[in-house]
Amino acid sequence: MMESNHTPNDPREPFEEFDDLESSNADGGSSWPIVLALLVAVSLVGYVIFDGLEAETYFYTVDEAVAQGDDLVGQTVRIKGKVEPGSIEGEAGTLGRKFQVAEKGKTIWVTYDRALPDTFEEGVEVVAQGTVNDSYTLEADEVMVKCPSRYEGQGPHPEGISKEGPQAKR
Repeated sequence: MMESNHTPNDPREPFEEFDDLESSNADGGSSWPIVLALLVAVSLVGYVIFDGLEAETYFYTVDEAVAQGDDLVGQTVRIKGKVEPGSIEGEAGTLGRKFQVAEKGKTIWVTYDRALPDTFEEGVEVVAQGTVNDSYTLEADEVMVKCPSRYEGQGPHPEGISKEGPQAKR
């Protein structure tokens, strides 16, 4: 039987247990760098996940956006539609323009405080990104104009060159 050298009320007894814990890390080193690395890794993963959720931007056509109703107020969205003829307010070449975009009979107002693209005009298709305010106007941070020349038919095909690519010959 083993005898203890401590009396029941020995004030050193709790510290001896602490010394035992330290001696278990003495042979392998401190575990603080591992704990710190795990905390940093968990923090980074959490940041990426929550930042990704906030950066989520929904894309709607004008009719889909109008169908959302008040659920869209305060959200950052992208809305696609054609610039309604006669709806552009403000001087060309100035900042602070307002216009309507339309799709399938539905319209929504867009305000934009920056310079519009050179190809912006009535009837062109645009994608505006911004936040919908209480009066259901899209306060745009960005307006992009679809370039119609990229989608026009190709010109005549050169003589002597096959219209079929190498994939069609296989």
